[in-house]
Amino acid sequence: MVKPDPAAVTAASAFLANVDSNAYSSAYAQLAARCRRGGAGGEQQILAYFRARREPLGKVRSRSLSRARSSNTISGGSDGSYEFLDYETAFTRKAHGIEIVTLTKESGHWEVSGYHVY
Repeated sequence: MVKPDPAAVTAASAFLANVDSNAYSSAYAQLAARCRRGGAGGEQQILAYFRARREPLGKVRSRSLSRARSSNTISGGSDGSYEFLDYETAFTRKAHGIEIVTLTKESGHWEVSGYHVY
């Protein structure tokens, strides 16, 4: 496992705290500017994803960082600095879940540019 950048972990943790507390608009506001370019329609799509995919899983019982990867490329995106943080998460309604937080350093500091939960 690549040793994650502590600043990337801090940014991901702040984002996940908002997702965990159903503060989806606050989580959306933490996304990199590129991810917020879709305007109100894009925001509604992202909020709908949180409601449909994350909310039904319930509260987090435990979460641990299981893998960190860094890259200068990403599928469908421009070259840059990326960090991918994989978390093993136990939820109240899903004993074993995986969350992947993608971060990018487009503005000089780490910002979330993607979130998927499985």
